[in-house]
Amino acid sequence: MLSRGVLLPVLSGVTRIAVAVSGGSDSMALLRLAALLPDGPEVIALTIDHGLRDGSRAEADQVARWCAGLGIPHHILAWAGAKPATGIQAKAREARYDLLTRWCTAHCVSVLLTAHTLDDQAETVLMRKRRTASAASLAAIWPERPWNGVRLLRPLLAVRREALRNFLRGLGQGWLEDPSNENTVFERARVRQLLVGENVAALAAEAAWAQVVTTATAAEAEAWLVRHVRIHTEGYASLPRAALALAGEGAALAALSRLVAMCGNGRAPLRADMVRLLSVLNSGGNTRRSLGGALVAARLRDVLIGREPGRIVPGLQTISGDAGIVWDGRFLIHAPAGATVRLAGGLRPPSPTGLPAFIVASLPVVMVGGTAVFPHFDGQGRVSVTLGERFGL
Repeated sequence: MLSRGVLLPVLSGVTRIAVAVSGGSDSMALLRLAALLPDGPEVIALTIDHGLRDGSRAEADQVARWCAGLGIPHHILAWAGAKPATGIQAKAREARYDLLTRWCTAHCVSVLLTAHTLDDQAETVLMRKRRTASAASLAAIWPERPWNGVRLLRPLLAVRREALRNFLRGLGQGWLEDPSNENTVFERARVRQLLVGENVAALAAEAAWAQVVTTATAAEAEAWLVRHVRIHTEGYASLPRAALALAGEGAALAALSRLVAMCGNGRAPLRADMVRLLSVLNSGGNTRRSLGGALVAARLRDVLIGREPGRIVPGLQTISGDAGIVWDGRFLIHAPAGATVRLAGGLRPPSPTGLPAFIVASLPVVMVGGTAVFPHFDGQGRVSVTLGERFGL
């Protein structure tokens, strides 16, 4: 029988949590379990109105009524603006987590729970097995992952959906049925119809093993990064090609992915793109490749990975106080109030730097009283710049 104790291990020491509640059986069960914890954390329910179909707001309002009846604070977050024409489910997922975690950050909530189940895990593995055999992909849904600095926890990954529904029936708690779950236009709905009871646990076990392998590979990659990679104050990384060629493929791919995300747009690129990049780097010869907002420059003995200037959002940022600003997700800049920060682009510092042109072009320039200051080279005490958190190894 399902017990509220299923949440106790992951919430030990946590005083305030948010629960993503769509109104479906899984999320309603998670909410009720969280609310039943003895001396448990304060529980806040968050519902996303994607605005993708008629009735979505009415469904969110129904969740609000259920929460009001339970005495649980509830907030509806709307996905505003134009919606993409393709890949709607993947983009809706990213928008959903961005909305949820930004709300959490703004309201000092460090933990967000979502109601992914054993069934969800099996469906995800089955979909991914159709495309790849890589452990990183078959690891599927992780029990814990960071998202925008918030701990994203999935405490129900070992629980079947029907067990959650039986739990709700016992409470007399209703739930909503999402019609997209039965719409075979979507791959997940088609896969859900293929699953039978006896293979769900086996598929989830594949994910658990893939997570073990992926974790071990990540540890190997981390050790390789510490041993071979140099992170420069100008926001780029350098590494010896010989060491890369000798690394195991899994560790090399994981390390390169980390560096591209670190020096680029902050997001890990697709594995297929990383496989192609590694092949190019190990084939010898000088080359340049753009990937994930980064520019990868392979020279005779080393590889430089830095920000691609053309991928940086143009415009000015104004410094208004002592806290400074984070620029392009890479640098923390302090300067006198009223100073503005822009992309160097075609501007060049007054003295030669010895750096490749693309590295210099990707740096910030601070305008102080009409004077252009390159804080990496001539801050002179008025302007300072440090690497952002993402550059830690």
